Amino acid sequence: MFENLGGGEMLLIFLVILILFGPKKIPELATSLGKGLRKFREAKDGLEDQLKTAMKEPMEALQTAKSNFDMHVNAAAQQVQETSKALEANVPAQTSAPLPPAVSPAPPMNTLP
Repeated sequence: MFENLGGGEMLLIFLVILILFGPKKIPELATSLGKGLRKFREAKDGLEDQLKTAMKEPMEALQTAKSNFDMHVNAAAQQVQETSKALEANVPAQTSAPLPPAVSPAPPMNTLP
């Protein structure tokens, strides 16, 4: 937290605090600072818990939707594979003769001089 502060700088800060608040007030300030930090940490932890709880339900819904989607995709893929196998079994073997081209090439255009 104080990695950029040297010993002399820290001493100067403590002297300023001592002069401003006095030796009797410093223990009270330290305890109130400690209580304030504790309350801040408790509030932070409470907020984290609320966020985790709020995100839990949507995440479960997304996971359920994903698993249902995966199940339907797998079922469709299996049906496609079964249909493909059935079609392959019913199609006769093709001959090795090449097929004629479907479209004949266009004749060259005459150019005018």
